[in-house]
Amino acid sequence: MKRLRIIVSLPNDNAYQHEQRIVAKSTGQRMGMDLQVIQADDDSKTQSQQLQKIVESSAESLPNAILVEPVSATGLRRVAEGAVAKGIAWVMSNSDVDYIKQLRKNPRIPVFIVTQGQREIGHLQSKQLAALLPQGGSVLYVEGPSMSSVAVQRREGMESAKPRNVRITTIRSNWNEESAYQSAGSGLQLAFSRAEMFDLVAGQTHELALGARRALRSINNQEQQKKWLEVPFIGIGISSQVKPLVDTGALAAAVITSVTMELALKILVRAIETQAQPPERSVVEALSYPDLEKLAAKQ
Repeated sequence: MKRLRIIVSLPNDNAYQHEQRIVAKSTGQRMGMDLQVIQADDDSKTQSQQLQKIVESSAESLPNAILVEPVSATGLRRVAEGAVAKGIAWVMSNSDVDYIKQLRKNPRIPVFIVTQGQREIGHLQSKQLAALLPQGGSVLYVEGPSMSSVAVQRREGMESAKPRNVRITTIRSNWNEESAYQSAGSGLQLAFSRAEMFDLVAGQTHELALGARRALRSINNQEQQKKWLEVPFIGIGISSQVKPLVDTGALAAAVITSVTMELALKILVRAIETQAQPPERSVVEALSYPDLEKLAAKQ
């Protein structure tokens, strides 16, 4: 089989996507691929234009496959349709778009999804809330952008399993620590004005949790700061990023998940070799750290 040319399109370069980039490049090199990674700076229009330009390029310049994690929940339907029409395999990362099934008609053009299982992750984080707040309480929930399918699905998963005696107050952020720091700072000022106090802070990623933690540490009132810093924080991320945070006490718990790139590239190569469509959706593993029994026992 000739050397495959793969385009990987990532939404940004936060901690998770940075790891996605590293894994994509190392996997591509190990598997003998000509792999290029581009990123969209959290701009759905930029991402669409970048990929549309590639799809509309000359026949000899076309890649064998595009592996994309979309900025927006709409998932680049038009670009996907154009790519498949030109014989380019289309692989979605961390986005359960509804048009995938329609594009899987030709077995020689692989079209599939590899995801963290965002609702499952949100569901698992909700179980951590229940373990850490057995008597219920109030949670400050730091959520990603409203246009992101990851943010929406993690929220849906969390809400589906949230104990009735746990109350959620949401603030929104972009997918990085600095944005969470700014958003949490504004949200905390409002909480102070209402004399509110939270029993736990949950971030949809570990970076969002750490941004909120930074905001709490910057409070000028020492008495309030001490109270807030006794509040447990939880987040979501890959093992190498979040285990040290839990082990050192920066986070009380985390949902550990995996990057999708290695699995996606392996499935892609196998599908091209066999000229058969792979499963429509594959999910990488997620687990609680510490496990839920140990977390509940600590309380």
